[in-house]
Amino acid sequence: MASKWDERNKEIYVYIDGEIVERSKACLPLWDSGFLHGKQIWSSPRLINGKVFRLMDHLDKIQHGIKAMNCKVVPSNDEFIDAIRQALIANKMQGASDVHIRIIFTPGSQVTASMNQKAIVDWDGTPSKPRIIVMPEWRGGVYSKSEKAILSQYYRRPSPEYADQRIHSNNQIHSSLACDEASQAGVAACFLLDSNGYLAETHASHMAIVKDNVFYTPKVRCCPPGVTRKVLLELCKDHSIEAHEDDIVVDRLYDADEVMIMGTMSGPIAISHVDNKVIGNGQIGLVTENLQKLYRTATLEDRHLYDILAC
Repeated sequence: MASKWDERNKEIYVYIDGEIVERSKACLPLWDSGFLHGKQIWSSPRLINGKVFRLMDHLDKIQHGIKAMNCKVVPSNDEFIDAIRQALIANKMQGASDVHIRIIFTPGSQVTASMNQKAIVDWDGTPSKPRIIVMPEWRGGVYSKSEKAILSQYYRRPSPEYADQRIHSNNQIHSSLACDEASQAGVAACFLLDSNGYLAETHASHMAIVKDNVFYTPKVRCCPPGVTRKVLLELCKDHSIEAHEDDIVVDRLYDADEVMIMGTMSGPIAISHVDNKVIGNGQIGLVTENLQKLYRTATLEDRHLYDILAC
């Protein structure tokens, strides 16, 4: 991976509970329901030239999780947007690019450490005020132009039979363990299968394969829907690139002409090797290269950008 720490983030400001706070002084109560029981929903759009790329898609993802958790008090999109705006202004990010914006929701603080929704109240019994946190940070390219990956030997994505896996919650233990597996192998990504043996995603992003110039990406059952994935499917449709959401077995991964991963800060990134097996000719494929160009163009188009600081 190409990323490295940006020293500017030492002095970053965050938004929490309606206030702007220095990173080093930001805190939340121990009785916060997100901290105690993982009742935390989040998404992370990117800032491009001072505008947020596909912001409403990210807010849709957050709202889906809030409603799926049956939260009693649901903040409006305008409340999230105002919090994001305040955080960006506090960090003087007007006109900035290469900014990753972590938006977090929790239902609020509890009166006791219980999983019961009834505990998420103030001492007078009224529902707790939801907690909105916004953590912008400077972040450049996460990956190199071409990367290597492995298929996890130990972990799988949970089935939707257990819970709605489209909830973008803070329960990332499967992904974190797979990330460690990738790090120990010295590669950028770890592919995860679902409980049926189909490809689900990588530890940190969605993925796709290309065979005979056709783009295939796994069906979204065992992970949250990705915004970058959605954009790439739209680009395929708009530019006559045949694309399908499909159940993809491991043999198709190894036999693909091209493999790519896709993330918020990177867009599509070519995978040259999986488990030390060369993918295609080991170079960036034509479909991947085309989608990279189309994606870069899309990130600069006004129809995808929310001018949050002009509101």
